[in-house]
Amino acid sequence: MRRAGLLACLLAALVPTPAAHADTTVDYQGLRISVPAGWPVYRLGPRSTECVRFDRHALYLGSAGTDQFCPAHVVGRTEALHVEPLTEQTAAFATGMISAVPPSSVAGMPAVTVTDTAAGEIRAAVPGAGVLITGSYGAGPGAGELRRLIAGITPAASGPVPLAGAAGERRSGDRRRWVTGAGFDTCSAPSLAAMRAWRDDFVAANIYIGGPARACPDGRLSRHWVRAVRAMGWRLIPTYVGPQAPCTSSRPRFSPSTAALAGQLSAVDATHRAAALGLPPGSPIYMDLEAYGRGSWCRQAVLTFVDSWTRGVRALEYVPGLYSSVASGIRDVAEADGISRPEAVWFAHWDHKPNVWGDRLMRDEWWADHRRIKQFRGDHVEKHGGVKLKIDSDAVDGYVG
Repeated sequence: MRRAGLLACLLAALVPTPAAHADTTVDYQGLRISVPAGWPVYRLGPRSTECVRFDRHALYLGSAGTDQFCPAHVVGRTEALHVEPLTEQTAAFATGMISAVPPSSVAGMPAVTVTDTAAGEIRAAVPGAGVLITGSYGAGPGAGELRRLIAGITPAASGPVPLAGAAGERRSGDRRRWVTGAGFDTCSAPSLAAMRAWRDDFVAANIYIGGPARACPDGRLSRHWVRAVRAMGWRLIPTYVGPQAPCTSSRPRFSPSTAALAGQLSAVDATHRAAALGLPPGSPIYMDLEAYGRGSWCRQAVLTFVDSWTRGVRALEYVPGLYSSVASGIRDVAEADGISRPEAVWFAHWDHKPNVWGDRLMRDEWWADHRRIKQFRGDHVEKHGGVKLKIDSDAVDGYVG
């Protein structure tokens, strides 16, 4: 009898205990979530051993721990919800057979939502709150119940987590969205001393905010860096280096079959990174799509990708832009029918002519009204204010952050 009691105590210690029970609401990352009666709520963390399981009703909050204490074998799915921070890894949330759902909203914030009918999952990325919501459902009315649960999420009383800076920065309407003048781009964010030294001769500078094909790491780039250079009067050209066209040597590449999904995932990741750097909704984000070959199959894949990117960024309340060669990506998108076009372009034509207008390859009717930037000279060294940098040169009459 004493041995049985000891065994029971040991088993009880091994069985995870819910961190909280709720029959009304819980708050997480500025969101208020209604919890169905009887659902346990597990708050996860780096050292948590709780197993995220979709075979039982439960709400999981936070990133799963690295050492989950899971059963050796478990089968089946039912309604459950996992809400975790939206990171570079969790942004790649769409796998398997996924059908895109039209742009939606969660707690009044734009969201990109996908449904994996084969797996019985609904995933919603909400950059404004910095979260990824993953819900599972079983057979019968489970999918509808899960959608109602996600649709019932509201802002917490304290409001969403301000990813995009102070309240006054949530929109860029207080600053003119375009500028004219000289600009430059370089692979890695220069020092603040260099930006201060160059300020008298330039109005805008590019920053590479992320992407799987980005060659340089963040380096000095941070929320503090962005705030500091904007205080100097700089306007920024935020650029995301996503997967490249299938007919280039650059990697990674999207394929004709993955172009739409790649564009959507790029939009989610890019807007999340922009928000994390303090660039508010309403800021432009330029997709860096390098020059590619002229095959029609490749061109169609590019147009599918750009269409998906444009719709995704726009749905998340940022301004979709495109950087590419004037002889490939820019021309193909300008002449295409039936796609969503980026609202601004940054075109490469290294003719050493700092003229945004009157370019022999870039028709003036394409992206008029202060919506274009020209990269007119490639890799070279310049010195301003006593500081040397290796740059590309740009003429700006377009959208900036």
